[in-house]
Amino acid sequence: MTYTPGLHLLVTAHTPPGSTLLHSHEAWKDFIRNAIAAHGLTEVGASFHDFPGGGFTGVICLTESHISIHTWPEYGLFTYDVFLSNFRRNNDATTQRLLDETLRFFEATHHALTSLRR
Repeated sequence: MTYTPGLHLLVTAHTPPGSTLLHSHEAWKDFIRNAIAAHGLTEVGASFHDFPGGGFTGVICLTESHISIHTWPEYGLFTYDVFLSNFRRNNDATTQRLLDETLRFFEATHHALTSLRR
């Protein structure tokens, strides 16, 4: 069997001023868990934390790898990281779709992307 590197996307994104979606993890947790299920991925663990005054962090471990997010509502931005391995199937398109769906969820106005093969 030959290893095929997966796609790892790292993003810093900006949202419209006053976006309330960056304050608490609850809406994103529901959104991302639905997306994980819709894409046939398998969650094996997760941790979420809301910060006093607003903002949250979250990480979801998957059998395919992970998704993480950190938000700063005071700056209208979030960082997002999704990596899916290609061990059992090619997940490149799914990795990109998860990013695109997350950017739409937060109504991102612009973003900077780093893409890695690993």
